[in-house]
Order: sequence, then structure tokens, then C-alpha cells
Amino acid sequence: MKPATDYIRHAARLARKLQMDAAMGGSPQPDAEFFKTLSKAFDEIAAGLELVGKPD
Repeated sequence: MKPATDYIRHAARLARKLQMDAAMGGSPQPDAEFFKTLSKAFDEIAAGLELVGKPD
């Protein structure tokens, strides 16, 4: 079953937003939502790697 939210892509979008803020001369500040989404993305990546690495 696919999760309702793709946290990996969501984290990538937030990271791109921070990068664009910095490119426009701003001072990007990652907020709590960024770190929460990033940790969930890492959980998704780890689960995917475990699934791929599991012997048949």
C-alpha cells in the first residue's frame, strides 16, 4: 500500500524552496515542518532500502 504523502518529494520541494530563498538574497531558515518532513523522508528511504535488500 502506497503512503498517502510522498515525503521524499515533499522534502525535496521544501529544500528547493529554501535554496531559492537563498538565491534571491534572503536568509533561509529551515523550520520545524522541514525537519519533520525530512525525517519522514529518511524513514521512507530506509524502508525502501530494507525492502530491496531483503532476500527472496
